[in-house]
Amino acid sequence: MPLSRDVEAGSLKEGFNGRNALFFVTDMAEEMYAFSRLEGALQRTKNLLWPIQWGVWLRLAVIALFVGGGASFPNTSQYSFGEGDLPPGVAESLPEIAPLIVAFIIVVLAIALLWMLVGAAMQFVFVDMLRTGDIHLGRFFRERLGKGARLFLFQLGLTLILIVALMVFILMLVGFGGSGIGVAAPLMILAFIPVILIAALLFGIVFLLTTDFVVPIMIREDCGVIEGWRRLIRVISAHLWQTVVYVIARLVLGLIAAIVQAILVIIALVVIAIPFVLVGIVLLATLQANYVLLLALLIPYLIIAIPVALLLSVPFVTFFRYYGLLVLEGLAPDYRLLPE
Repeated sequence: MPLSRDVEAGSLKEGFNGRNALFFVTDMAEEMYAFSRLEGALQRTKNLLWPIQWGVWLRLAVIALFVGGGASFPNTSQYSFGEGDLPPGVAESLPEIAPLIVAFIIVVLAIALLWMLVGAAMQFVFVDMLRTGDIHLGRFFRERLGKGARLFLFQLGLTLILIVALMVFILMLVGFGGSGIGVAAPLMILAFIPVILIAALLFGIVFLLTTDFVVPIMIREDCGVIEGWRRLIRVISAHLWQTVVYVIARLVLGLIAAIVQAILVIIALVVIAIPFVLVGIVLLATLQANYVLLLALLIPYLIIAIPVALLLSVPFVTFFRYYGLLVLEGLAPDYRLLPE
């Protein structure tokens, strides 16, 4: 009798361990959409862009111009101008030209806000173009301007929150410096650098998930940004690990794509610059042209170089948008937007 009980207990233990092993294997065998949808995104990108149809590429280049195609400009904000950098008499005339400076800042700010608004609407236009296969801008832009305005306000609000937080942090450091512990301010800055980087990363992830997941949900459910985020949070709660893996994969792939794209753009810009450099050398040798005339060569150079850089960004932007839509479809099949 004791033997049979031991056998029975052993059998129960074996069965329990077997079920645990089965559940473990099932969890490990779960499809990771961040990896399984890569091939589909590549294939759809190839089908859309190849063979080349210049009308499609040019329209997508316009999209890339507004939604971000990896182009960047030199950062000149690190240079601080001193009084000696200004021409003689400019410092004394600053009070007179102050209204012009303020007006210029207002115009630049207005253009930047308008650019952000158009870019927000283009996020919806891009998804509409891919889900319908109708690569046209006008009709979709008019239809999505309202949702684009909502997304613009959401993005602007997040940006202002980040700016205000940084300003408060800077003011705190200035206050500490004025209190007689200015020596500790640099140490505090070093100590808070990881916090600032983490905060910037979190804001970046929010922007990423908003673009990749909330925008398609808003289209599917015909809702606003906040309601789209509520629905996405439910999806994330049900697939937390899948979402974490996607965010990591998306950031890594984005970094690799940015490096590759930057290399391609630099090569293209150098190749385009060759004939302009030769023309400049000829002008200097024969006509003794001044530098103003040589600088004028930048205008046609930029007219050619900027569209080329945007065209090079088209495959990258298209792939990542397909990738996000396919992963969202895997996480929540109800939000499937792309055709079979």
